[in-house]
Amino acid sequence: MIKLRNIGNFFEEHIEKIILVIVGIICAVLLITRVILSPNMVSYEDRNFSPSAIDDFAYEKAQDLSRKLNNPPEQLDPYKPKADEFLALLDSSIKNVDTTLWPVIPYEPGADKAVAGIYNLPRIGEVTDVAVEHIRAVAYVPINEVTPQNPYDKAGNEPNDIDLVTVEAKFDIGQLYENFHESFVEYVEEQWADPCLAKPIFAAVNLQRQQLNADGTWSDWQDVPRTKIDQYKKLFQNTEDIQELPPGGLKVQMLQFDNKQLQIELLQPEAYQIASANEEWFPPVLYRKFKDLQRKETQEEKRQAREDEKEQQKEQDESRRRRADSRTGIGGRTTTRGGSGLLSPGAGGDLYSGGTNTRSRDRSRDRQTSTGLYGESGRTTDRRRSSGNRGGTTEPMMDSLLYGNERLGDGRGGALRRGPTTNDVYYDFDEVAFNRLTDFSKLKEPMLFWHHDDTVEPKHTYRYRIRLGVFNPVAGTNQLSEKDISQKNKVILWSDFSDVTEPVEIHGRSYFFARDIQEAAKAVTVTVCRYVLGHWYSENFIVSNGEAIGDVKEVEIKDDKDKNQRGRGTGGRLTGGRADYAGDYLGADRYASMTAPKKKTNVPETVDYNTGAVMVDAMSINDWWGDSTRRSRQYYDMLYSFDGINIEHMPVGTTYWSKEMQNVFNYISKLEREPHEEFKAFGSGRRRGGLPGQGLYDDLGGAYDEMYDMGMMMDGGGRR
Repeated sequence: MIKLRNIGNFFEEHIEKIILVIVGIICAVLLITRVILSPNMVSYEDRNFSPSAIDDFAYEKAQDLSRKLNNPPEQLDPYKPKADEFLALLDSSIKNVDTTLWPVIPYEPGADKAVAGIYNLPRIGEVTDVAVEHIRAVAYVPINEVTPQNPYDKAGNEPNDIDLVTVEAKFDIGQLYENFHESFVEYVEEQWADPCLAKPIFAAVNLQRQQLNADGTWSDWQDVPRTKIDQYKKLFQNTEDIQELPPGGLKVQMLQFDNKQLQIELLQPEAYQIASANEEWFPPVLYRKFKDLQRKETQEEKRQAREDEKEQQKEQDESRRRRADSRTGIGGRTTTRGGSGLLSPGAGGDLYSGGTNTRSRDRSRDRQTSTGLYGESGRTTDRRRSSGNRGGTTEPMMDSLLYGNERLGDGRGGALRRGPTTNDVYYDFDEVAFNRLTDFSKLKEPMLFWHHDDTVEPKHTYRYRIRLGVFNPVAGTNQLSEKDISQKNKVILWSDFSDVTEPVEIHGRSYFFARDIQEAAKAVTVTVCRYVLGHWYSENFIVSNGEAIGDVKEVEIKDDKDKNQRGRGTGGRLTGGRADYAGDYLGADRYASMTAPKKKTNVPETVDYNTGAVMVDAMSINDWWGDSTRRSRQYYDMLYSFDGINIEHMPVGTTYWSKEMQNVFNYISKLEREPHEEFKAFGSGRRRGGLPGQGLYDDLGGAYDEMYDMGMMMDGGGRR
């Protein structure tokens, strides 16, 4: 008991020390096992390394590799042929087999078609009926780069001036299909006939241009790139050598291009969305027709406006004359020149005419003006239309919608006739434009294709030629005949180039003219003209020696009476190629409120009139002029320079300008007086597909279809 008591006392006296010893031992164990001997090991080459040891091991390996790189190469054992051993193995394993020949090369699928001399390449043909046209207008220019992931309508855009040249041509695609069928199916042995190769796939449209040099010669031909709004411009870059194709080679490239929408974008690329109210893009031939009809419609509108004004004045004069006659009548009897001359008094003071009253005159006037521009069969194409029933309907708008186009029947076996209008150009475009239902193999007429050039520069002249490229389906193989073997690596088979177009002159967007001079100070008054957002502006600057010509000026917005009138649309002719047969029934203001987008003015806040030229001096000139009779004259020449080295000159005063300068100045002055037009909204212009006057079709949201069907039902006709 005494020992146990002593042991208990020992623990009571030394318990703190014992606990401290135990804690110290535990800490030491943790330090050794978890810190000094870390459990974080790395396995490499069947060995475990600590973090520090793996670094040392990697360093040693690097040193060994470095030494090996500096040592001379080790000599390998010479190669010993194994053919004898292989034949010996065959002799021992296969009996009664002749092993004196080498084993047959294993068969590869498709190797039977890699036979030389099978196919003759088809002839692509020629490009015909080339035409070119230049459009200067305000268009929606993309702000960001256009790509397949960021197309034109989503890339962000802003109205800006562009010069767009379009070159169109025709190509006999039916003959192309025949040539491919002959080369890959018809004129080869049956075992080599391949219908898949006989389908031509267009690979490129190559547009080239020359620029007129200052000495009157033409530059070398240069390829024109795709436009900035073409989302496939990188894909459409011409790659003619099969070795330069991207990964996947020719087969992948042909699979990409064998897509209807991609083929349409290649052959008939989209044009810029035009913002100018009175402009629209069409292929060159149709654009000329559009501008010609637009000019005639404008002239007819002006003529009709003059007639309306005269008729209104005549009615006012007639009204005043009747009032004057009624005041001077005797015994209630009055006379008027509108009828037989006698008017009878009636109850309540009513006057009864013995001849033509106001209503009859109005009907007569309607009959006289119902023919309108190009009018035939009593129809009209301007804002003043007859509301007579020509097909069983009694609504004016129904008649306008149903019979406003010469291609629609009258419901009685006949056809209504009228002259062409700008609406017909939209219909003509739809006939030549491709869509998702177009089958190239069934086209009988030559197809129309085009290419744009949006890189032209003002004050330069260009001319163009164009050709088509089709994929060579057997490029990179040994399947060509001997006469075409030189083209086995050519990815694209080209057509012949078209004829060279007529020159296209791109006029400048900035001109300046020396108008007057203060002789004592030699200060010249220079008129600077600048084309900005579809309109010409001009400003006068007084320039002395050493001063720059032009500066930035704020635009003063003038009161333009025509602006509101033209923005609404007068009667029937609506901005941007809208169908002219809706305004009569809906009313111009009502139609404008339904369809007009938010207005975007084309009047800039400032205009940059800087020309980049500096006036050098004003020099007095004495010379002789005239053809048959020579006379002396004295005037001033303004000397100026753009680069400080070459000095140019210009006569001061309109009298001494050349005829060309006078024509340019007068032309710009005329255009400057034209009223400002509101911009069209993005996407409000021409679209693929639709009907004549498709802008109206889209705005009415299908109402045209419903009224058309109802009219055909009442008239007993059928819809085309």
